[in-house]
Amino acid sequence: MLGVAAILVGAIAGHSAVGLGAALGLVIGSSNGYLVIALLDRDSPFVFGSLVRLAALSAMAIGAALVFGSAPWSVLIGVAGAQVVMVAMSVRQGLRA
Repeated sequence: MLGVAAILVGAIAGHSAVGLGAALGLVIGSSNGYLVIALLDRDSPFVFGSLVRLAALSAMAIGAALVFGSAPWSVLIGVAGAQVVMVAMSVRQGLRA
């Protein structure tokens, strides 16, 4: 839903490439939770796993920006937005427990 909202806001503001980039970043950033679980299941060291995830997400974001012709910063902002949503949901779940 946030990705669609980003595309719509970007189109209304006249910067559709930025909206598309943010939407791509949200999709890429949403895979971070699955990467965390996969690395924890393999008993990888926390620092190594964090660096691998950071590098992989950044590379995917820059690659997607190049492929779709949007600004790399807009895709990285979308990735950051996905991280904020993930943290907010974790805090919400933690407060319920």
